[in-house]
Amino acid sequence: MALPTFLLVAVVLGAYALYKYLDTSRRHRIPKGLKPLPGPKGYPIIGSVPDVPEKNGFIKFADWGKEYGPIYQCNLAGHNHVWISSDQIAKDLLAKKAAIYSDRPHIPALLDDNRTSAQYLPLLSRNDGHTRQRKFANIIMRESEKDMFHRYPELEAKRMLVELLDEPDRYNHALESFISRVTCRLAWGHSEASDELKQRARELLIGVSPTGALGNKLPFLMALPDWLSPAKAWERRRATTERTWFQSMQAQVQKDIEDKTAPPSWMKIFLDGRSKWGFESDLEGAYAVGMHGIAGALTIAAPMQTFCLAMTHYPQFLPMLHEELDRVCGDRPPVSEDRPSLPFLRAIIRECIRWRPPVPTGIPHYLIQDDEYNGYHIPKGSTMHPLEWAISRDPETFPDPEAFNPLRWVKPEYPTYQEPLSQFPTIINSTQFGYGRRTCQGQTVTDEDLLIGIGSIAWMFNISQRTGDTSIAAAPEKGHKLGMNEKASISNEELNAGVVSTDDATMEDKILSKFTYPGSAPADKLEPKPAAPAYKPLEWGDISQKPADPTLDFSILLIAKPIPFKFDLTPRDSKRATQIRSLFNEGCERGDYTDSREYWGPNQGRDKRLGWSKV
Repeated sequence: MALPTFLLVAVVLGAYALYKYLDTSRRHRIPKGLKPLPGPKGYPIIGSVPDVPEKNGFIKFADWGKEYGPIYQCNLAGHNHVWISSDQIAKDLLAKKAAIYSDRPHIPALLDDNRTSAQYLPLLSRNDGHTRQRKFANIIMRESEKDMFHRYPELEAKRMLVELLDEPDRYNHALESFISRVTCRLAWGHSEASDELKQRARELLIGVSPTGALGNKLPFLMALPDWLSPAKAWERRRATTERTWFQSMQAQVQKDIEDKTAPPSWMKIFLDGRSKWGFESDLEGAYAVGMHGIAGALTIAAPMQTFCLAMTHYPQFLPMLHEELDRVCGDRPPVSEDRPSLPFLRAIIRECIRWRPPVPTGIPHYLIQDDEYNGYHIPKGSTMHPLEWAISRDPETFPDPEAFNPLRWVKPEYPTYQEPLSQFPTIINSTQFGYGRRTCQGQTVTDEDLLIGIGSIAWMFNISQRTGDTSIAAAPEKGHKLGMNEKASISNEELNAGVVSTDDATMEDKILSKFTYPGSAPADKLEPKPAAPAYKPLEWGDISQKPADPTLDFSILLIAKPIPFKFDLTPRDSKRATQIRSLFNEGCERGDYTDSREYWGPNQGRDKRLGWSKV
């Protein structure tokens, strides 16, 4: 039985490789008078895949840019990828020629075609679904900004500070929960779904990342039946769980509206005006809101984690930030109205995004017809990468680019200085948010979350390096504090310790238990449940491969975040700690803070048809 299966897989793989080779050869014919873009030669069929390390591959792409020029191409497993290391070239192509550069590449590991399914706005091609959802997104973001995001970031910042006071080594959990809770409130008006939102975001991130789902590395697997393709079975469960949850959240807001208890939210805006959006169904509305929730759940937390990393290794800037916050805010944490008076805080935030961009490879575009640039041929079907890691390291714009230096944004002698300081520096319209017609519409939410989140942490805490120990923080003792779900964050090593129960196991569970798939560990390597987990989260990559520079120990998926490390986070004084606890307790008495909710039953449904998958 095993031999025919092996032969079938070998035949399918061989046929796929031959097709890709012939298709690539056809598409790469160079028109007369033009030159092919330079780039690494690579190997037959697989191209340059073996030359790109799993960890920090964006550095390799940036190094190739120094060797081959600010725009070059390389073959990655039969697909042509064009890498752009220049902001000007990115604008020339992706913005000025947006009509042909604004599509998105196909993501093989997703069951529904990301380009046409109207499920994920950032991944849609330019079509009717993209047009109507972008219009909806513009309105909900504008309405939220007009109402100062309903003060949700300021409300949740108090809970975050108390969590950091109680369990500073779980800072990753606290920061991610802060962003997820704010995003849940904006999307649906409630915070108790934050753990579920983080899990949905992680699973989707695996599905869309080139270094995540196996279906993106070997697309032919998605053409096989589920029983023969564990990767496909994993994705089907993920997609079904996501759809079911989005619909349940929509139903909850509908009930709140009927009961006249609905807080302000994006879903309420949708439901109050269903007919004017032109959506094909309520399900499209559920995805339109849910996608914005997922997009913000983890991405915005990455610069907050980078802030902790930067202050640990560049401590000279923290006293400067403390001075500004104390002068402007005094004995309270920052609020939205403080923004014009906090240029150095905004400089810190802007530098965090430049120094360690959360999406270092940039969000890819897709070229729909042949094009040329400066005498070079760019073939139709190329995936275009505005390589943010390289763009943010242009030495002419950013002198000494590898150094974390927020002064470059507030001192006139630097090229990046702008006036007035009541407005600049700002992250709005920075290159990290994309180019042309594909710029991120959540910029103002990101800006507000980071101002309040990072500002509150700096107002409350001293941050310093813990000498001789930069390993990943150990999981805390079991317990339940302040509504924190101890299994809800990637920073908690217990998250992935569970092994699927053999009791009431589904067919998918039985199949997946025999194979490895994104996030799984070989069955013979798994420890019994009471023991420590046998593997780390997929997004951490191989944690035994530590870079020489500890500030480059980053996760491997599309969103790059610092791997959790140990540092000292201590209150600046007891008065601030007492004050924040008092404010948090007052909020608890008013019912502002609720515990996280489990939507899929015991163990978050890990052993059920719907629920959390291994990540």
